[in-house]
Amino acid sequence: MLSKKGKSVMHGRLNNHTINRYTEKILYVIVVFCIIFLVGSQIGLYNETTRTFLTDIDKYEGVNVSHLEDAFKQGKLTLKLIGTLPSDNIYILINGYESHAFSSETIVLKVRNNSVIEIDGTNVATPFRVKIIETSDNIATKCIHKEITVNLNIEILTRIFLK
Repeated sequence: MLSKKGKSVMHGRLNNHTINRYTEKILYVIVVFCIIFLVGSQIGLYNETTRTFLTDIDKYEGVNVSHLEDAFKQGKLTLKLIGTLPSDNIYILINGYESHAFSSETIVLKVRNNSVIEIDGTNVATPFRVKIIETSDNIATKCIHKEITVNLNIEILTRIFLK
Protein backbone atom coordinates (compact mmCIF):
# COMPACT_ATOMS: atom_id res chain seq x y z
CA MET A 1 0.00 0.00 0.00
CA LEU A 2 1.40 3.39 -0.97
CA SER A 3 0.76 6.71 0.70
CA LYS A 4 0.14 9.97 -1.16
CA LYS A 5 3.88 10.62 -1.33
CA GLY A 6 4.67 7.11 -2.71
CA LYS A 7 6.19 5.67 0.46
CA SER A 8 5.37 2.24 1.81
CA VAL A 9 2.99 2.19 4.73
CA MET A 10 2.26 -0.95 6.72
CA HIS A 11 -0.67 -0.10 8.97
CA GLY A 12 0.51 -1.16 12.48
CA ARG A 13 3.28 -3.51 11.24
CA LEU A 14 7.01 -3.02 10.91
CA ASN A 15 8.37 -3.06 7.38
CA ASN A 16 11.50 -5.06 6.37
CA HIS A 17 13.83 -2.08 6.63
CA THR A 18 12.82 -1.43 10.26
CA ILE A 19 13.18 -5.14 11.18
CA ASN A 20 16.66 -5.26 9.62
CA ARG A 21 17.78 -2.15 11.54
CA TYR A 22 16.37 -3.58 14.79
CA THR A 23 18.14 -6.94 14.25
CA GLU A 24 21.35 -5.14 13.36
CA LYS A 25 21.26 -3.16 16.62
CA ILE A 26 20.65 -6.32 18.70
CA LEU A 27 23.52 -8.16 17.01
CA TYR A 28 25.79 -5.15 17.49
CA VAL A 29 25.02 -5.05 21.23
CA ILE A 30 25.63 -8.83 21.54
CA VAL A 31 28.98 -8.60 19.72
CA VAL A 32 30.15 -5.67 21.85
CA PHE A 33 29.08 -7.49 25.03
CA CYS A 34 30.98 -10.66 23.96
CA ILE A 35 34.15 -8.70 23.21
CA ILE A 36 33.97 -6.91 26.58
CA PHE A 37 33.35 -10.25 28.32
CA LEU A 38 36.29 -11.86 26.48
CA VAL A 39 38.69 -9.04 27.37
CA GLY A 40 37.46 -9.05 30.98
CA SER A 41 37.93 -12.81 31.34
CA GLN A 42 41.45 -12.63 29.89
CA ILE A 43 42.35 -9.90 32.38
CA GLY A 44 40.88 -12.05 35.15
CA LEU A 45 42.88 -15.10 34.07
CA TYR A 46 46.09 -13.07 34.02
CA ASN A 47 45.79 -12.25 37.73
CA GLU A 48 46.61 -15.28 39.92
CA THR A 49 44.07 -14.40 42.62
CA THR A 50 41.10 -14.17 40.28
CA ARG A 51 42.31 -17.16 38.23
CA THR A 52 41.66 -19.47 41.18
CA PHE A 53 37.99 -18.45 41.15
CA LEU A 54 37.58 -18.75 37.36
CA THR A 55 39.34 -22.06 36.67
CA ASP A 56 41.03 -25.05 38.30
CA ILE A 57 43.75 -25.45 35.65
CA ASP A 58 46.52 -25.14 38.24
CA LYS A 59 45.98 -28.73 39.38
CA TYR A 60 46.68 -29.96 35.81
CA GLU A 61 49.71 -27.76 35.13
CA GLY A 62 52.09 -29.44 37.57
CA VAL A 63 53.32 -29.25 41.11
CA ASN A 64 54.43 -26.27 43.10
CA VAL A 65 58.20 -25.96 43.49
CA SER A 66 57.90 -26.47 47.23
CA HIS A 67 56.40 -29.94 46.52
CA LEU A 68 58.91 -30.84 43.81
CA GLU A 69 60.85 -33.05 46.21
CA ASP A 70 57.83 -35.37 46.52
CA ALA A 71 57.82 -36.02 42.78
CA PHE A 72 61.30 -37.54 42.91
CA LYS A 73 60.98 -39.74 46.02
CA GLN A 74 61.47 -43.42 45.34
CA GLY A 75 60.75 -46.64 47.14
CA LYS A 76 62.18 -50.12 46.66
CA LEU A 77 60.38 -53.40 45.97
CA THR A 78 61.99 -56.82 45.93
CA LEU A 79 60.21 -59.33 43.69
CA LYS A 80 60.73 -63.08 43.64
CA LEU A 81 60.01 -65.41 40.72
CA ILE A 82 58.36 -68.70 41.78
CA GLY A 83 57.55 -71.78 39.70
CA THR A 84 59.82 -71.22 36.71
CA LEU A 85 63.40 -70.45 35.86
CA PRO A 86 64.48 -66.83 35.33
CA SER A 87 63.98 -65.75 31.73
CA ASP A 88 64.49 -62.67 29.61
CA ASN A 89 60.95 -63.31 28.27
CA ILE A 90 59.36 -62.37 31.62
CA TYR A 91 59.09 -58.59 31.84
CA ILE A 92 58.32 -56.25 34.70
CA LEU A 93 56.26 -53.28 33.56
CA ILE A 94 56.15 -50.03 35.47
CA ASN A 95 53.26 -47.83 34.34
CA GLY A 96 52.92 -49.92 31.19
CA TYR A 97 56.57 -49.65 30.08
CA GLU A 98 59.13 -52.45 30.20
CA SER A 99 61.44 -51.81 33.11
CA HIS A 100 63.31 -55.05 33.78
CA ALA A 101 63.42 -58.65 32.67
CA PHE A 102 63.51 -61.46 35.24
CA SER A 103 67.10 -62.42 34.49
CA SER A 104 67.53 -63.64 38.09
CA GLU A 105 65.22 -65.17 40.67
CA THR A 106 64.90 -61.92 42.65
CA ILE A 107 64.81 -58.37 41.34
CA VAL A 108 64.98 -55.07 43.23
CA LEU A 109 62.90 -52.28 41.66
CA LYS A 110 63.02 -48.55 42.30
CA VAL A 111 59.49 -47.15 42.07
CA ARG A 112 57.92 -43.73 42.32
CA ASN A 113 54.64 -42.63 43.85
CA ASN A 114 51.46 -43.81 42.10
CA SER A 115 53.31 -46.40 39.97
CA VAL A 116 51.53 -49.50 38.70
CA ILE A 117 53.64 -52.66 38.68
CA GLU A 118 52.67 -55.39 36.19
CA ILE A 119 54.19 -58.69 35.14
CA ASP A 120 54.21 -59.62 31.44
CA GLY A 121 54.22 -63.38 30.91
CA THR A 122 52.80 -63.43 27.38
CA ASN A 123 55.95 -65.08 26.00
CA VAL A 124 56.17 -67.86 28.61
CA ALA A 125 54.27 -71.11 28.04
CA THR A 126 54.11 -72.35 31.64
CA PRO A 127 52.27 -70.55 34.45
CA PHE A 128 54.41 -68.98 37.16
CA ARG A 129 54.04 -66.81 40.26
CA VAL A 130 55.62 -63.54 41.35
CA LYS A 131 55.73 -62.48 44.99
CA ILE A 132 56.71 -59.22 46.69
CA ILE A 133 59.12 -60.33 49.40
CA GLU A 134 60.37 -56.97 50.65
CA THR A 135 59.44 -53.27 50.52
CA SER A 136 61.18 -50.11 51.70
CA ASP A 137 59.81 -48.25 54.73
CA ASN A 138 58.49 -45.32 52.69
CA ILE A 139 55.95 -47.44 50.76
CA ALA A 140 52.47 -46.90 52.21
CA THR A 141 50.80 -49.65 50.14
CA LYS A 142 50.33 -52.87 52.13
CA CYS A 143 51.76 -55.12 49.42
CA ILE A 144 54.45 -57.18 51.15
CA HIS A 145 53.89 -60.93 50.59
CA LYS A 146 51.41 -60.19 47.79
CA GLU A 147 51.56 -62.92 45.17
CA ILE A 148 50.06 -63.26 41.70
CA THR A 149 49.89 -66.06 39.14
CA VAL A 150 50.72 -65.25 35.53
CA ASN A 151 49.52 -67.56 32.75
CA LEU A 152 50.28 -66.25 29.23
CA ASN A 153 48.99 -62.79 30.15
CA ILE A 154 49.85 -59.49 31.79
CA GLU A 155 48.86 -59.32 35.46
CA ILE A 156 48.78 -56.28 37.72
CA LEU A 157 50.90 -56.91 40.79
CA THR A 158 50.26 -53.73 42.76
CA ARG A 159 49.98 -49.96 42.74
CA ILE A 160 52.54 -48.11 44.81
CA PHE A 161 51.79 -45.14 47.05
CA LEU A 162 54.65 -43.57 48.98
CA LYS A 163 54.46 -42.04 52.46
